[in-house]
Amino acid sequence: MTKTDVAKQIVTFVVNVGTSKIIHGIVSNNTNPERMTDHISIAVGSIVLGSMVADATRKFTDAKIDELITFWQTKVKTQKETV
Repeated sequence: MTKTDVAKQIVTFVVNVGTSKIIHGIVSNNTNPERMTDHISIAVGSIVLGSMVADATRKFTDAKIDELITFWQTKVKTQKETV
């Protein structure tokens, strides 16, 4: 596992925890379950929605990390070597 992979895993974990808390807050503040089936269906829907958002944010943050590494290697590192 490279340093880039470790960085991606850490960023993914932090972002997923944050988005999970946000989704939980949105769902709990905007629903009013009355029956046990309501509680279960809302919980399952919240988990599925959280998973979907986690996948999307992982793809986004991984791409941004890759862009940052490419920028660093092509612009910053090469300029330091020429000086």
